[in-house]
Amino acid sequence: MRRRTTAVLLVLLVAGCGQAARPYTPRSAPSATATATAESARPSAPGVETVEVGGGKLRVDIDWPAERDPLMRVITDWYLASRKVMVSGSDRYLNGLDLELDAARQAYDGVRRYTEEDRRVKGVARLYDLRVTKVLEKGAQIDTCVDESKVRVVTARTGEAVSPQPSIMRAPYLQRALAHRGDDGVWRIRELLYDKEGCAR
Repeated sequence: MRRRTTAVLLVLLVAGCGQAARPYTPRSAPSATATATAESARPSAPGVETVEVGGGKLRVDIDWPAERDPLMRVITDWYLASRKVMVSGSDRYLNGLDLELDAARQAYDGVRRYTEEDRRVKGVARLYDLRVTKVLEKGAQIDTCVDESKVRVVTARTGEAVSPQPSIMRAPYLQRALAHRGDDGVWRIRELLYDKEGCAR
């Protein structure tokens, strides 16, 4: 996974090469999908944004760093929209995201069991250690740690927890978005990756 992630990242970052790398200064924030995705959001503590999804069935605590790069919204918007799907069972919440074709396929494939297999999620999730790891003219890597140890997958009909629970939820994992800036200036996710290592509680 690490070797593949590095190779993909290098391809992404050199896309449109021939241009010298410049210091990164965001021109505009990505689309505010999180506002449309979440049913309510409020700051619960300095640096922490609490987002309730599905009428409070799922709570997502986003631990923002002191300096918030607008590019961080690329990954938080995607996470919130995908969890909205997992709570509701409707993939329409992915429609407003800025995704390139391969990432769109990944996103829809990732939530398919929740839309087709009578699965839902509930509980409390946490995003932390948000960071824009690399940026060049046309490419960016945005990382966050995800703790879903307090999230449970349940059946939509009874609300009872399924067994076994997904193994990825047992410990924090690293979620990575490789993004590409189009000629229109919009940053779109090109690929979604994750790693079971790299995050502590």
